[in-house]
Amino acid sequence: MTTLANYRDHLAEMRKLNSAASLLGWDQQTHMPPKAAPHRAQVIGKLSRMVFELSISDQLGGFLADLRKDGGLSPLEKASVRKVGKDYDRNRAVPPEFVEQFQIAQSEAQAAWIAARKANDFASFQPHLEKIVEFARRLAEYYGYEDHPYDALLEDYEPGMTCKQLRAIIEPLKCDLVPFLRDLATHGTPPDKSVVHGSFDPDALRRLSRRALELIQYDFEAGALDDVAHPFTATIGPGDVRITNRYPTDSFMPSLLGALHEGGHALYNQGFPEELYMLGLAGGSSNGIHESQSRMIENQIGRSRAFWQFFQPVLAEHFPQYGSGSPEALYRAVNVVEPSLIRVEADEVTYNLHIMLRFEIEAGLIDGSIAVADLPALWNQAMSDYLGIVPPNDAQGVLQDVHWSMGYIGYFPSYMLGNLYAAQMLPKIRKALPTLDADIRRGDMKPLLGWLRENVHRHGATYQPNELIERITGHPLDPAHFVRYVKEKYSDIYGL
Repeated sequence: MTTLANYRDHLAEMRKLNSAASLLGWDQQTHMPPKAAPHRAQVIGKLSRMVFELSISDQLGGFLADLRKDGGLSPLEKASVRKVGKDYDRNRAVPPEFVEQFQIAQSEAQAAWIAARKANDFASFQPHLEKIVEFARRLAEYYGYEDHPYDALLEDYEPGMTCKQLRAIIEPLKCDLVPFLRDLATHGTPPDKSVVHGSFDPDALRRLSRRALELIQYDFEAGALDDVAHPFTATIGPGDVRITNRYPTDSFMPSLLGALHEGGHALYNQGFPEELYMLGLAGGSSNGIHESQSRMIENQIGRSRAFWQFFQPVLAEHFPQYGSGSPEALYRAVNVVEPSLIRVEADEVTYNLHIMLRFEIEAGLIDGSIAVADLPALWNQAMSDYLGIVPPNDAQGVLQDVHWSMGYIGYFPSYMLGNLYAAQMLPKIRKALPTLDADIRRGDMKPLLGWLRENVHRHGATYQPNELIERITGHPLDPAHFVRYVKEKYSDIYGL
């Protein structure tokens, strides 16, 4: 067999183990009985170690060394060698036993987080989070960094991004958003949001979520929809990309927008050609690019006027009280701007402020300037400083997100970057699809999906995020597109 064939076979073994671990992780958060958590943590830890050992093996190193000198590789094969080789070089510095122990700690922390959030008991979660933070600090040291230890963790989620670059994005963004938020509150006329609230049957909400996913072209023959405490998308492998959602009963918005958000992630993963899976390029360009797909479907589509002109009758099929409702009233109601406690329910204007405070906390946790024990108080102070509100309890505050229990320290900035990437793509989409709004009013999402498949999905991780956004839009990431988008949209809604 050739080196390339052996390399592909090696990646296939890693892919099979990753698929098994993903399936077990999905089951852990959806159907696994609570008493199974300790054993499940051990099993997932073992699988993770096996994958890791394959990812740093001398055999893979030999394949990469040969392929890096091979001038006959296809563009996809070259991209695979670049990406897999980069991961290989980084991970060689990390002991396999560390990976197994970290994965076990994450599985244990996830179970502890679910219980702590339910009981509003940060103290019970604190020792687990302290362990996660210590693992993350050690991982940063293993990886190495030039400026800030957080940079080493960011690289896993947003290749090429650093603390310094994030702060350069955040400061002008904050300077635009905070005054605009103040203008909306003091000079604007807020829409009536009562129309989206009431008492909603959870089974009807599940059916509505499924209908929304069908509308955006999510393939249920290659996926599933399940209940969970915190929504996520799980990619088990080619032909198996699963969505989870939650169903608060006091409004239809959280579950509907949650379904659209996770559906955006799932469309990306369902859009990878199988060859990307075979070459280890099926994770997407970055988490920020991935979030651009979910935030686009959730916000630029799901909160658009055209969407509600189509979807109001669909909503009425599931909740007859909306049969005589106005699409315009629903459009305005789902776009109310106000400080909120829960990140996943935040509006487009305030959402990035939620991310900014999380980034600052994470960076402090990793450089040691913030202690885990101080998080509840620091979180509440940051919420007051950024949004002018204070959570009444930790379940609605520092315990609201699953990311830290999963060891995903460094992920949160990707949400903000996703908003910026999506806003930068939107003018290009509208230029390529001049009938986009008319298509959406008819409930036809195929033209949009076709554009995303061609320009984003099919490339997977072939390009770095900065390369991909410049390839699509012609210039590097620029937050001015997002600022312009929200100011135009919400000035119209609020009558500024």
